[in-house]
Amino acid sequence: MLTASGLRSGYGALPVLHGVDIAVGEGEVVSVLGRNGAGKTTLLRTLSGALAAQSGQISVGGLDVTRRPAFQRARAGIAYVPQGRGIFGMLTVEENLEVGTRAAVGSDTTDIRQRVFQYFPILKERSGQRAGTFSGGQQQMLAIARALCGQPKILLLDEPAEGIQPSIVHEIGTLVRRLADEQGLAVLLVEQNLDLVMSASSRCLVMDKGRIVHAIQPEDLKDEVLLKQFLAL
Repeated sequence: MLTASGLRSGYGALPVLHGVDIAVGEGEVVSVLGRNGAGKTTLLRTLSGALAAQSGQISVGGLDVTRRPAFQRARAGIAYVPQGRGIFGMLTVEENLEVGTRAAVGSDTTDIRQRVFQYFPILKERSGQRAGTFSGGQQQMLAIARALCGQPKILLLDEPAEGIQPSIVHEIGTLVRRLADEQGLAVLLVEQNLDLVMSASSRCLVMDKGRIVHAIQPEDLKDEVLLKQFLAL
């Protein structure tokens, strides 16, 4: 569903990604792990179009989107939930979701929101409430719900557990796995919370210095020796 080959990008003269190859299939949750500064967020930003690739190729279902701007990638099927959520605090839940439907060109936006509410009943109950009054966990749920309103094929999640209480982290892990299983979403997850990674992931990739250096299974994260070797956790 999502493939990248030889992907290089960075910020001005500062290179960050050095030839990343990655593939995420339909219904698969792939987690990207690594130390701070390894290039994980840069990878997601480059895939989503928030940051231009310097070289390499990005494809969605066989469609080359490497040179396409972010809004065209969204319409092609990529949804990105950035670190920090990026919701519109002064807008209501309903209004935030309406913004998300802009990527679903030609679809019934009311129907889209109602289907998304099936996964987030608390958002339906509070659809008229301003998003800025929500807790961190509720805002994260809203950010994911807004991304789903674009009817994506691929969901990019950057640190969804950051600053959220453990019970909500568990809910997010269950939700991510459910979305992959029920909707066939290809999910690329950047996360440091190993409980979430182990509960949601199909497989894991380790990044270091802008490269994918190792592939492991979620159950391997119980190995303290491996964690020290690759993650310094």
